[in-house]
Amino acid sequence: MKKTNLDKKVKSITLLGSSSGRNAGDAALLNSIMADLKKLDPNLRFEIPTINPSFITKSFSKYNAKPISMLPWHFSIKMLGFPTFLSVARTDMTIIFDAILFDRALYNPLFNFLSTLYFLIPFAKRKGKKIVYYNVGIGPISTNMGKRMLKKISEMVDLITVRDSQSIQILKSLKIPESKIFLTADAALNNTPSTEEHVEKILSSEKIEKDKPLLGFNINTYIDTWVETGKEPINKSSFLKDIASVLDKVIKDLDVNVIFFATQHMDIPIISKVIDYIKNKDKVNLITNRKYSNQEIMGLLGKMELFVGMRLHSLILASAMNTPILGLIYQDKVRNYLKELNLEKQKIEFSNFSADNLFNIIKK
Repeated sequence: MKKTNLDKKVKSITLLGSSSGRNAGDAALLNSIMADLKKLDPNLRFEIPTINPSFITKSFSKYNAKPISMLPWHFSIKMLGFPTFLSVARTDMTIIFDAILFDRALYNPLFNFLSTLYFLIPFAKRKGKKIVYYNVGIGPISTNMGKRMLKKISEMVDLITVRDSQSIQILKSLKIPESKIFLTADAALNNTPSTEEHVEKILSSEKIEKDKPLLGFNINTYIDTWVETGKEPINKSSFLKDIASVLDKVIKDLDVNVIFFATQHMDIPIISKVIDYIKNKDKVNLITNRKYSNQEIMGLLGKMELFVGMRLHSLILASAMNTPILGLIYQDKVRNYLKELNLEKQKIEFSNFSADNLFNIIKK
């Protein structure tokens, strides 16, 4: 956002997105957004609706950020509730960030935010508030009601910045004025990694051998659940065993050590299952965002010779550290990111995934 785009009357901002602290990528995005906005006005105040107030206080108090509890005993079902509506009414501007504009499970406020925003944004406009989409990824949008909701709220938004070209195409298809839509790089690219000295201490404390090349790896729990419309999910058991066999072969043939990165708490069990299948467990380590911050994970990703990832922001944080990346495509947003970087050859689609295919690309 350019300096001229921040109204001088804006002294407080509500940030609406994924802010639970369970996802390192979302935390990096939130950190970068506030850091960027603070450069425009050091006196800005932030309110962040969240199901994890202690995470916001611990991680972002330096930005004058106040957590707004969305827990049930505060009369809230995630974003749908009094705390969020009151925050929007108090602050001068509301910013929607991250990939929360999709229509899967549209009527479930525990999972989907679009249906809540369908009521929240008109409320904000009636209160005379500025509304901004900041660095969002839009979609998938596959239902008529989802399109209707997205069109209505997008027409009310004052400024839209998106992180990929496909999001622009979705907005254009809904006839949203192009004059208020801008393509920008993902804000998490501006995240600041931990210092070299601190990263070295982590490597030592985790007993990660540095005498061999390090291969970073990330998979997520959506292997057989969140797939693109019209496509079959991959078989989870076969996929995990294939990953394990490839990594055993990589360890043996290429003489590398493997570091798994869990950047979302829910992914730890599925990554642990892959590790259970691996024979050369002494050559494998697991780094999780339950133990390490997004800055620490970003610094560690900078030590990898290659990073293979499913989660979008794991790939973004790795590429921000100039680490070569290979994307496992489970959703459009991952494919779109590689396309924006002109790295379309650095991907494996689920439709043509095989152990041999993965090994051959890693070997290159």
